[in-house]
Amino acid sequence: MKTRKVFKGRESKEVPSTVPSLLSPVLQPRYFRFRILCDRKRIKTMDGKHQSSELTDDDKVLKARELKDKGNAAFKEGQYQRAVGSYHRAMLYIKGLSINSPSPLGGLAAAFGENAPGMEKVQMSPEMEAEARRLSCDCHNNLAACLLKESEPKYRRVIDLCNKALESCPGNVKALYRKGTSLYALGDFEEALTALEKAGQDASVRKHIDLCKVAIKKQDKELSQKYKAMFKS
Repeated sequence: MKTRKVFKGRESKEVPSTVPSLLSPVLQPRYFRFRILCDRKRIKTMDGKHQSSELTDDDKVLKARELKDKGNAAFKEGQYQRAVGSYHRAMLYIKGLSINSPSPLGGLAAAFGENAPGMEKVQMSPEMEAEARRLSCDCHNNLAACLLKESEPKYRRVIDLCNKALESCPGNVKALYRKGTSLYALGDFEEALTALEKAGQDASVRKHIDLCKVAIKKQDKELSQKYKAMFKS
């Protein structure tokens, strides 16, 4: 097979000049980009440090845990932006785990109904999957906590983060509480009550449950009066 050289600074790569016949001309440039990305031995991460692209899943989980702990320390110090950065970087490592990263070339082949090496997700041990889920839940949950510290919280974003946390850890009371209080702040009292009733019996939870019930009762009364006025006219 003929090859062509692709130069990147001082770095050169040998890339096949032809591609499998299953790829259309539109997808061929993407094929070459994927090959270059997959062949590179080193990548540059968000924190500016170079790191091997061949990290094991154990390494990635360890790095994610370290970054989550750094985020927690920053949060306790009131350094919320720094905490957000740490949690986001931790999530990058979690997303890079084998279970979350099937081969990109396999994905292209799958679009054509073909099989390709690496198309299936790599199997991880149940223990490692459970740890990855916990880290994902914690990072999404803690990101939501950081956003709630803002002077004008982005409640929709908080709810999205809480939903992500609940995907990893269904029934997580912190995620349910933050989701419920955010829904209450947006005036969605019914959904807020549904979330809060699953968030345990903490005093702050009960307080917001009562607030939701009062708000719902008020809404029902206003709606009833509106209907009565409509029928009278």
